[in-house]
Amino acid sequence: MGKDRVITKDISNQQAVEKVIKALQAGSLTFAQVQAMGLGVLPMGDYKGYAANWDIDLAVKQPLILAEQLNTLGVLHGLKEDRDLQTITIPVGSAVGTVAAEQTTVPAGEVWFINTIRTTLPALNGGYPTFNWHLSLWPDPAATPSSYGQPFHPAALDYGVGGGVHYDEFNFVGQLWAVNNKNWPLRLPGGTVLTFVCTNTTGAVAAGGIVTTVELFGWVGKSLVD
Repeated sequence: MGKDRVITKDISNQQAVEKVIKALQAGSLTFAQVQAMGLGVLPMGDYKGYAANWDIDLAVKQPLILAEQLNTLGVLHGLKEDRDLQTITIPVGSAVGTVAAEQTTVPAGEVWFINTIRTTLPALNGGYPTFNWHLSLWPDPAATPSSYGQPFHPAALDYGVGGGVHYDEFNFVGQLWAVNNKNWPLRLPGGTVLTFVCTNTTGAVAAGGIVTTVELFGWVGKSLVD
C-alpha cells in the first residue's frame, strides 16, 4: 500500500497578507478592520511581484532605541547608594563559602545605558571574596541555572589576598567590543535587575567584615520602547 500524503492547509503569513491587500483593494475591508485582526504587519502593496508588508517593530520601535540614548535625563556616576553604587558585605565571623548578594533594579519608566561597571574587591581580612554579577535580562543557560540570570563572567573574579579593582566596559575598547565587536553601551530597560554576588573563599571573616563595592557609570535615557 502506498503512503498517505498529508497536506497542510495552513496559509502562510505571506498568503494572509495577500488576501488582506486584495480585500482592501476591493473595498471589503477597512484599515481599521485590518488593525483589529492583529496581524502585526501593515500591508503596503506589491513589491517585486509579491504582497509586501511593513514590520512596525523594525521600522519604528528599533530606531527609537537609538533616540533613547540622545535624551539624557540623568547621570550614573557610581555615587548614589542603592542606585548606581552598591556595597556587598560578608559579615564578621562568616565561614568559608558564605555568600552575600545585593541587587539594583532599574526604576519603571527609566532606561539605563551602562558603559562601565567598576568593582573594588577588598584585601584579606580573615577571608576575601570572589565576585560576579548577573543580569535578569539574560536567561542562564547553565545546566543548573541561576535564578538571578546569566552571570557576566564565566568564572567569578578572584583578585586574591591583595584585592584589586576590575572594570567591565561596554564601549570603545571594552570587553563587549573585544568579544562581540559591539560599540554601544549596555541598555537596561525599566524593571531590569542587576545582582552582585560575593563568596568568602578563605577563612572566618575578621572584624569589620569584607566589603566589595560596585559602581555603575553611564546615563539615564528617555524610555521610548517597552
